[in-house]
Order: sequence, then structure tokens, then C-alpha cells
Amino acid sequence: MSKTPDAVTHFNPRELSTPNKDFPGVSKTVFTHVSRLHELLNDWRKIKDKGVKLCRAISSLKLFECEDDYFPHQLKPIMESLVDALESLKDIVNGVTIIDGQLQALAKLQQTDEPVILTWTVKKISDTVGNISASIQKEYELKKVVTENVAHCRDEKLIDVYISSWELEPYFEPNAYLFAEIGLPTII
Repeated sequence: MSKTPDAVTHFNPRELSTPNKDFPGVSKTVFTHVSRLHELLNDWRKIKDKGVKLCRAISSLKLFECEDDYFPHQLKPIMESLVDALESLKDIVNGVTIIDGQLQALAKLQQTDEPVILTWTVKKISDTVGNISASIQKEYELKKVVTENVAHCRDEKLIDVYISSWELEPYFEPNAYLFAEIGLPTII
């Protein structure tokens, strides 16, 4: 039985869709944004800890070494460092805002309910990052008020409130770190 060229069938492989296969690069794009968010939140934590130490140093100087209108010369470099920390936090807020905007745009582009991280859709991830972005903005504004006022404060209780504001982060989304850490290893 000889085969003629017309009788030869050509094999054309077909790509089968799998649960992990998504629209062009959506999972990878979301992973990149969540990864960057994770980096920014880790940077936020480090800078926040630095700010708490600086606020405590300011408190020690203000409460134990200041008399009336006298400000110790050591206060200026500490305040400059605190202002630098605040500027670094502002850069982080800007970065999170950019990620939030990009994920919102991606959620509008992908109208399906296909999960990209475990059972999370792009819309749900976008909403969560939006909440994190709003909370980090409020937290930044609070730290800005503290930074503007801590050097001028003489009330020991108010200085303690300022330090607590840097340390405890009352406006910060409580699950922000958890969201970013869980999302990283599950995408790929």
C-alpha cells in the first residue's frame, strides 16, 4: 500500500487550555504588580521602624533636655532624618497608587471571572489593592502631621500619641502584608 502525496495527512498540534493558562500575560502582569507591592510594603515597614526610632529620640530630647524655648542642637539632624523618612514613605505611596491604577485598568480589560491567583479574579485583586492604596495614603497623611508637629510639642502625652501613630498605624489595611505574601508563591 503506497501513499500518494494527496493521501498524507499532516499533523497539526492543538494547544489544550489548562486551568493555569490565561489570557495573554494577565497572570504574569498581576504577579509582577503583587510582587512590586510586596517590595513596597516591606520598604514601608523598614522606614516606619526607622521613623519610630527617630520619634523616640525626639521625645527623649524634647522631654529631658529641652528647657522652655531652648531646643538642643541634636534635634535638627534627627528631624531632617524624620523628614527624609517621610519623603521615602511618599515615594512608596506613589508606587502603590501606580500599581492600583494599573490593576484597575487591567480589571476593566479582563471582564471574565477567570481566577489568576488561586481563586482571586483580577477585579478582586484590584479592589484589594485599592483598599491598601487608600489606607496607605491615610497613614502617610497621619505621619505627615506627626512629622510637622513632633518637634514643637512639649506635652509628654501628645508626644506618646505621635510615637504610637508612627508605630501602630491605625489606618493601615490590616491584611496588606498577608495579601502580598500569599499572592507571591501561588502565581506562576
